[in-house]
Amino acid sequence: MSTDYLIIEQFLADSLQARALQAAFDLSIIDALAAEDCVVIDDLLRGRDCDVRGGHFLLQMLIRSNVITKKAERVGFTDVFRTALKFRDLLTTKLTFSTLVAPDYFNSLPNLLRSEGDFMASSKLFELFDYSRCQDVTTANCMQASRWMQLTTMLTRYEAPVCHSHYDFGQHQRMLDVGGNSGEFVLQICRRESQLQAVVVDLPVVCQVGQRHIQTQPERDRIQFCPADMQQEAFPTECDLITWKSVLHDWPDDRVPGLLQKSYNALPPGGTILIFERQRWDFSVEETPYGLLPVMLFFRSYREPDSYQTWLQQIGFTDVNVQTIPLEVPFLLITAKKS
Repeated sequence: MSTDYLIIEQFLADSLQARALQAAFDLSIIDALAAEDCVVIDDLLRGRDCDVRGGHFLLQMLIRSNVITKKAERVGFTDVFRTALKFRDLLTTKLTFSTLVAPDYFNSLPNLLRSEGDFMASSKLFELFDYSRCQDVTTANCMQASRWMQLTTMLTRYEAPVCHSHYDFGQHQRMLDVGGNSGEFVLQICRRESQLQAVVVDLPVVCQVGQRHIQTQPERDRIQFCPADMQQEAFPTECDLITWKSVLHDWPDDRVPGLLQKSYNALPPGGTILIFERQRWDFSVEETPYGLLPVMLFFRSYREPDSYQTWLQQIGFTDVNVQTIPLEVPFLLITAKKS
């Protein structure tokens, strides 16, 4: 099923246990255990960058978090972690980026609570997501963008199939993905829809990195990148589907209607707009695991479905349909048609 990857979330819940798991990856302990069913503890720790007591502390943490199990003087993966390791790329990416932004909570929480502006001035996350460096295509700017695009691409790799399973993309021939980042969203959809052509609109540096990202994929000839400023330039036409995947939360309420209007203008009669976004969630009810630290920093930006529904109807879209999909956080899948 498309949500099988959520099995990793249990290993990202507790901050210290998640950091211990990341250390086990860094010390190649996970690789050593992946190669065998059980390994003698002394053999496992020999040659690692930790002393004996440090190694045993780490293994005890891994036992506590259900990563490994111990029998006599041997350890091996639990069945559930071995299954979770099928999604190693997503697991390690979430560990890496949660560690990167953890200081934004532990060192800068007063700024985070005071205002978005104060927080952005000191945030590790927003230092990384520096869109001002996405206009001029240089080696340095591409390297900078590729760092944060690693996170967005990996999340999209697993979220896109969920979107596909909840919407019939087979009714479309050509899609435009605005703010399409590395092209991972359209890549995953095109992989499942052989009839589909796709256009990705994003900033020049992002498009450059995206072209490299898909260049070895069989679907590359069906995906076109269009460097543009979505605020300033008209959207390409001749697409019967326009998608917004995890983009609109980046824009304040006074800018979103204009972007949706441009989508309406670019669509042919009968064309569809699709919005796939995290929904605002209630922190008094939902869990706040370590693995969600990066996306929780955008808590001011996520919206309820009513906001999108109202904007779409005011612009002239009809047949507005709203689905809520429970993933690690609630997702919105909203579609509407141009009459």
